[in-house]
Amino acid sequence: MPASTPRPHIMALLFDTDFNRPSGTRTFRHLDGRPFTDEEQALADDATLEELQAAGVHVHNPEAGVEAQAATYQMADLLFKYVLPHREALIPFMTHEDMLEYGRLETVIAAGAHLLGPHED
Repeated sequence: MPASTPRPHIMALLFDTDFNRPSGTRTFRHLDGRPFTDEEQALADDATLEELQAAGVHVHNPEAGVEAQAATYQMADLLFKYVLPHREALIPFMTHEDMLEYGRLETVIAAGAHLLGPHED
């Protein structure tokens, strides 16, 4: 069975799991508060990333944070490619305070533009 195909017995268990474990324990509990049996805990420990995500569990993934940061810079560069030549089109969408801040930042950037080099991640 491919890893991306959720296993029904594990999915049923995951949907009945309270993932907020008491501190100091590795044992999950059912939604009604019953602790997992050893067999149920083994099944939960065997769940794949895809199964956990399908059950709505947030899985900490440090690589995702690094990827997200790189994507943020890439998206900003892409947006700047279109926004800077057409910045006057943004003004109708800005609050008065944002327009003032935009003008201030634009002045700061213009004053130091000769110092700006290519963006490095």
